[in-house]
Amino acid sequence: MKTWKKVTLGTVALGSAALLAACGGSSSSSSTSKNPQLELTTDITTLDSALATDTYSGEIIGNTQEGLTRVNNEGVAENALAKDIKVSDDGKVYTITLHDGLKWSDGTPLTAKDFVYSWQRAVNPATGSQYAYLYSDAGHIKNASEINSGKIKDLNQLGVVANSDTELTVTLTQPVPYFKFLLAAPVYAPVQKAAVEKYGKQYGTTSDKMVYSGPFVFKKNAGWTGTNANFSLVKNPNYYDKKNVKSSEIDFQVVKNPNTAVQLYKQGKLDEAPIASPELYSANKGFNGGKDYVPLKEATTAYIEYNQSGKGTSNPTAAKALQNVNIREAINLATNRNELVKQFYPGSAPATGLVPAGMATTQTGEDFSKYAAQPYTYDVSKAKELWQKGLKEIGAKSVNLTYTTDADKPVAKATADYLQTSLAKALPGLTITEKIVPFQQRLKDSQTQNFDMVMTLWGGDYAEPSTFLNLFTQNSGQNDGKVNNPAYEAAFNKASTLPDVMDDAARNADYKDAEQALFEQSSINPVYFRTTPSLRNPNLKGFNFHGTGLNYNLKGTYVK
Repeated sequence: MKTWKKVTLGTVALGSAALLAACGGSSSSSSTSKNPQLELTTDITTLDSALATDTYSGEIIGNTQEGLTRVNNEGVAENALAKDIKVSDDGKVYTITLHDGLKWSDGTPLTAKDFVYSWQRAVNPATGSQYAYLYSDAGHIKNASEINSGKIKDLNQLGVVANSDTELTVTLTQPVPYFKFLLAAPVYAPVQKAAVEKYGKQYGTTSDKMVYSGPFVFKKNAGWTGTNANFSLVKNPNYYDKKNVKSSEIDFQVVKNPNTAVQLYKQGKLDEAPIASPELYSANKGFNGGKDYVPLKEATTAYIEYNQSGKGTSNPTAAKALQNVNIREAINLATNRNELVKQFYPGSAPATGLVPAGMATTQTGEDFSKYAAQPYTYDVSKAKELWQKGLKEIGAKSVNLTYTTDADKPVAKATADYLQTSLAKALPGLTITEKIVPFQQRLKDSQTQNFDMVMTLWGGDYAEPSTFLNLFTQNSGQNDGKVNNPAYEAAFNKASTLPDVMDDAARNADYKDAEQALFEQSSINPVYFRTTPSLRNPNLKGFNFHGTGLNYNLKGTYVK
């Protein structure tokens, strides 16, 4: 899952890239440490796998916790804590056998009952997991939706049962072709009941208020305190497959300024750094003879969400405006995606829909994003016409809309400035007020509908279009804008149920219909498909980027 969650706008900054290219760094990219030195561009928010919603937290959780499966470097969901997974002929029952002798990082036994507890906790509405939809809408586990919505109170009615310490049975309401990929998602990882009960609301807020099941744990006296920017992971001595964990220690630091990250890279203090602003890209792509340049092709789409709930916006006129399809379409038509990518996101591509390029293919081998592409065009003349029509329909002559984005990344502010100016110029009577907030605040504001327009990025959790196309269903915890699009809902539901769910051609046709419905109602405003140009130490091995799910599986990472 990319980046499996809502992520911050980009990983880059505008600034003194040319200066960095010319001074202050080693001429060699070799790290000065035998331990991999990695960076995060934003602070992590939690280590609780049920509550995490951002890429950065997911990156750490995905390497300190282990699920039943783990996606390998070939993109295959292979067995992890599961020794064997058998699927019934109708695709609805999974019988999963765990490895014998599994242990938590504190040495206590890890059993099938831990999975039952963890999954029940994730779908329990009292937990408040936004990723519970991976059990219900995406996973179709029996009674997951009913429990999460409060219709069923008994958590034991969830379709997962521990038959013994090493075997559990999972019952689905329908076949789910990508279910083994879901089993690798952090929200499906086990959590230790004793730790959750011991720490209560403090569980996951620091690294010492956790127990781990994955390849790494936090280093003693170098853990995460909830606020610190430097921490280290070390090999988990109780991990079932510790012999295949290649590094004894991996060091992290949060580096919010990309210029600083490039400087640290050139000093040998980081083994990878993004160079995705035009200035950084131009000045540093050829560093070390170009040997260090790596483009990270992410299965990530940046899109603007419109608050269509009718509440929580800055003023009643804004609320009414964003419920009007002509006004939303006018803003979409006035968005110059080509220019945005050219100015701010080198290597990325203008979005042609919600599902990004390079993530999934159809039954014929065609890239799904090409197959389902919609005509998101830049047409100021038509935009003005629809804008005036929309204003007349809502009885207004002008509209002030607040645009929310992240304070953590300078490029987000630059993008906001561009949209503020260009949209107001294209649509007379429109005023865009910028709301630049910290990343974590932006997530909170999105979840509580405290926005008019918000720039969001979503990274695929698995390599199938539904990881994007389920975002705006009525029951989705990610439907922050409260999209209500019956045609989209019908198309997605058709793709998710028999017979289409087991027919690749029919399912892809339904997904295309869902993309078309989002386009026709201007339910969202897709802006770009993200690729992040980076510098990477050639001696950093086993550090393979995944476009969906966990970006980096650090189990096989080491410095040669």
